[in-house]
Amino acid sequence: MHAIKTSSIILSVFLATTVLATDFLRNPAEVRGLLNGKRLEGLYLRTQSAYSLSFRKDGSLVDQEGAQGRWWVNEQGQYCRKWETGKLQGHEACLDLALEGGKIAIYSGDKKVAEGALVAE
Repeated sequence: MHAIKTSSIILSVFLATTVLATDFLRNPAEVRGLLNGKRLEGLYLRTQSAYSLSFRKDGSLVDQEGAQGRWWVNEQGQYCRKWETGKLQGHEACLDLALEGGKIAIYSGDKKVAEGALVAE
């Protein structure tokens, strides 16, 4: 019985540490500077497909399929976007960003949805 309690405690600590291990970027100026004029080339994890987002300096956003939208950074340092065309037209969301192993990761809540490298446009 003692071993089961110990294992449960260790597992709980591990899970809490895993969730806390992701340090989201929270400085709006840093996030804006990181994305502005860059293109994210990576992987959309939900479908395991190639993913590209262009964060243009004028605030426009374009994905690999040509869908267009607007992007901005909110006061919490989240990357926000609203799609104006494409299959997600009208959809608006604010997402968390993290730097992980030299890549940028995009999180929706606590779930990583995309990752990749930022390259100059």
